[in-house]
Amino acid sequence: MSNRNLAGLATTARIKGHPLHPLLVPLPIGFFVATLLCDLAFWWTADPLWATAGFWALFVAIVTAAIAAVAGLIDFVGNRKIRALRDAWRHMLGNVVAVVVAIASLLLRWSDGPPSVVPWGLGASILIFVLILYTGWKGGELSYRHRVGMLPDETESRDPR
Repeated sequence: MSNRNLAGLATTARIKGHPLHPLLVPLPIGFFVATLLCDLAFWWTADPLWATAGFWALFVAIVTAAIAAVAGLIDFVGNRKIRALRDAWRHMLGNVVAVVVAIASLLLRWSDGPPSVVPWGLGASILIFVLILYTGWKGGELSYRHRVGMLPDETESRDPR
């Protein structure tokens, strides 16, 4: 394999060569999944505790998604080769849609309380879950297929040939 095939696309948002975006995305993903689980628990039990837990999980998901989005946007804007990738656009736009849906769901929960969870909050959580499955797949494509964030010297040292 030539060096050209091993070369990665540099990220802009990084610390000591480590890309920040992949480090940050597990937090919003986990909190979006937690929101869905809380919404399902509320649907099954009608216990307002689950509606409250879902509200705060969604709030933290949005905050951590915004932080991860800043790092992702810095990478996207900072490298024209990344911007040229269709998967990068799909990853970004899908995440923007997920966060917009999440903000709408949070505002609805804020104004209407537990009654807003079923069906609208739960529906939004399911949609967000499907969207982050898709955008996570696209993020994997960026890392593993397009080698975004991979450095040539790291791959060469792992190549047994």
